[in-house]
Amino acid sequence: MSSHRPLLAALAIVLMACGLPAPKPHAASTPTATPTPTKPAPAVLQVENAPESRPHSGLQDANIVYEYLTEGGITRFTAVFFDPHGSQKVGPDRSARLVALRLVQSYRGVLFYSGASDYVQGKIWDSKIPNFTDSSDGGRYFARDSSRRAPHNLFTTPDQLAQGVQRAGARFTYKLPAPAEPLGQGPAVNKLSFDQTFAHHVEYTYDPGSKTYQYKTDTGLETDAANGNQPLKITNVVVLRVPHHGAGYAEDVRGEEGIDFDLQGQGKAAVYTRGQQFDATWDLSQPDQPLRLLGADGKDLPLPQGLTWVHLADPDMAISTS
Repeated sequence: MSSHRPLLAALAIVLMACGLPAPKPHAASTPTATPTPTKPAPAVLQVENAPESRPHSGLQDANIVYEYLTEGGITRFTAVFFDPHGSQKVGPDRSARLVALRLVQSYRGVLFYSGASDYVQGKIWDSKIPNFTDSSDGGRYFARDSSRRAPHNLFTTPDQLAQGVQRAGARFTYKLPAPAEPLGQGPAVNKLSFDQTFAHHVEYTYDPGSKTYQYKTDTGLETDAANGNQPLKITNVVVLRVPHHGAGYAEDVRGEEGIDFDLQGQGKAAVYTRGQQFDATWDLSQPDQPLRLLGADGKDLPLPQGLTWVHLADPDMAISTS
């Protein structure tokens, strides 16, 4: 799974004003470090994306959703919530993957998930990542929805995520880039599409009215059941070029090999926001700091406030735009 200065000088002045001898000079002490403000750690939630898991619920309220290949050509989501609150259902929720551990560590978050392979579970225990499963604390952080077929019926709520974060006591000190409109003008792109895997086709269409993108897969528009099944409104779409490889362990009961991503250092990225495309560089040079998107000037690329959807894609994956 945000300062008190030494008072010796002021004290000496008061003593002299009262006619009392001031303290004898002595070697200056080392100044006390100013505590860095901290905030509660983000909740990092594993959400499945098999066709049977749709429609999803509660993802409109996430800050960031990472989507990546898992076994069998399907993808999985890792959703990041910086200030979860509310009773709406979020999910369906499923098991952890190796790349999710990299993301939890970079955001210094609390992992919420349901199960993992022996290999991944061992990594979670060894890394001491704060985490909660569907059986933690008597199952208080998740619940099954009897109206949906198992195993695609496990959900949590933002309030439950917040309770877990509070229970873990995890906090962070890093600063996130302030939301802002993009600098300059990029090429106009109203539609983009790509095959993230051999079995998962992705299409985005920009809506100038809401200044957001709608996300369409092979089963139709991505909607949010917690929001009246309205289409997701995604403000920023990001495609990270990240190689992946077989990790040499069995991921599931069928023996499918686990996958890992080379999500470290830097790589190329494409950012789509406000109907424009911007070339960028993704940067995870510091594994204990959030992934950064850098512009051509090497500075953080400004992104508007809203849901950001990040795809981890092969370096040679083709993207069609219009």
